Amino acid sequence: MTGPAAERGTLDGGDAASRRVRASDGVELHYLRWSGGPSPPWAVLIFLHGIASHGGWFAETAADLEALGVAVYAPDRRGSGRSGGPRGHLDRYERALDDVEEMVRLVLAEHPGTPLFLAASSWAAKLGVVYAARRPAPLSGLLLLGPVLLPRVSLSRARQLAVVAGHLVAPTARLAIPLTPEMYTANPRYLDAIRGDRLRLLQATTRFFWETARLDRARGPAAAGLKLPLLLLQGEDDAMTDVAGTRHWFSRLGAEDKTYRSYPGAGHTLDFEPDRGRYLADLRGWLSARVPSGSPRQTGGGP
Repeated sequence: MTGPAAERGTLDGGDAASRRVRASDGVELHYLRWSGGPSPPWAVLIFLHGIASHGGWFAETAADLEALGVAVYAPDRRGSGRSGGPRGHLDRYERALDDVEEMVRLVLAEHPGTPLFLAASSWAAKLGVVYAARRPAPLSGLLLLGPVLLPRVSLSRARQLAVVAGHLVAPTARLAIPLTPEMYTANPRYLDAIRGDRLRLLQATTRFFWETARLDRARGPAAAGLKLPLLLLQGEDDAMTDVAGTRHWFSRLGAEDKTYRSYPGAGHTLDFEPDRGRYLADLRGWLSARVPSGSPRQTGGGP
């Protein structure tokens, strides 16, 4: 397959199994699962996606990890991708935390006893930090990938006022998400794929933006209580976030086991870089080092 159809297929999830799970409030959530590699897996990773994307954006990285013996799950946030719920809407951020919890429970039931890690990308880093601080028990570690914790891109002043006024009186009114494909990557292949991605979220509701602000306020105290092993990876040319500020924020965290890596010349979405070799090696090496020695982590030529 070549041309536009091939580029659209880049973000469809590849060979992942497409599954659905019903949330406790009845909304049907979609997720992709990569677990056809060496069995049993030595670790399981749940990817959480950004504000405009969906689980299919992790397809190539997930397939590489699967081949190395890591089972990977990538849910679509409610209202995004192929999940149910009003498009681009989030009534309360606590509901998104509950959705993560339901995915965690599903994964633990399918892979009992296997170390489980949460990888939160871009916007979802806010969610990942709060979840990991409040509900750390099932997790073996938290990964923050291109985290947008200190954004360089935001709504205009007029649209911020629309969120403040509208989140109660017009909570489902929609505003454009102020992100362009070029902010994610400079890789032409993925630029074309993003432009052609019919599942990409272009608008979100005033309530969604309001809840994002609430989530940001909760993130500060949550970060102070993080105790899990932490890995933060970011591109030094990330146009969406304050890279130096994020590095400083990470340096001040009190977690004993924390690792920071940055990639010169890389953009926001590390999964879209032309050469992902170091990124994948860092992912695998960090995960492997935090898996108990009794697990089959030598799969795929590990350290």
